[in-house]
Formats: sequence, structure tokens, C-alpha cells
Amino acid sequence: MTQSEILAAFATAGFCGVEAEGGVVYARVTPQSPEFRAEETEAGWRLVLPWNVTPPAEAMAAWNALMGAARMELHQGEARLVMAFPGPQVLIRWAALAAEAEVHFIRWRRDRRPWEGM
Repeated sequence: MTQSEILAAFATAGFCGVEAEGGVVYARVTPQSPEFRAEETEAGWRLVLPWNVTPPAEAMAAWNALMGAARMELHQGEARLVMAFPGPQVLIRWAALAAEAEVHFIRWRRDRRPWEGM
């Protein structure tokens, strides 16, 4: 896929704030959702939803055991949801998974309040 095709696919899917910068395409599933991106790798394009929380290891393992292609991983100590992006056919699933991951990310952040005072 080209960057132009990704921009068009995101717009057609109804995503918000769709824009490209430096070879990366950014968007939001809904206006109030966190920003995710499509980035090109050697293996092809992938979708990435970063979040500034470190999930409990057992929660990440449980997610990855259940969700198949949508993996939760750590990058520089923070969580991110990552899924291959072969084409627009996966965007409905991505939107649902991103919304579900957001619920977990928020809960994990709130669970840290006693230690971090947030």
C-alpha cells in the first residue's frame, strides 16, 4: 500500500484527524480517541496505538494469548497495541481492538495511582 492509499482508507473508514507526516499516517478512531499511526516496516505497514503506561506482565500475556494478530508490546517501557496492516479490510477490527485496548490502558494507569499519585 502507498501512503496515499492509507490516507484514503482511513478517511473511508471514518477515522478522524487523518494526516501524514514523514512517511507515517496518523489518525483517531473517534475524535476523543487517542492518536494511532500507520508506519511502514520491512515486513509491510503496521498499525500502532501507543500509550504511556507499563501494563502488568500477566495482563499483556493474557491479551496476547486471546487477540491473535493484535499484539500488545512494550517499547521503551510503555505499552502499545500493534497489528499488521495489509489493507482496509482490517480497519473495522482495528477500531474495535483499539477501543478495547484503551479501556485496559486507562485501567492500568488508574491502578498505578496509589504508587504514582495520579
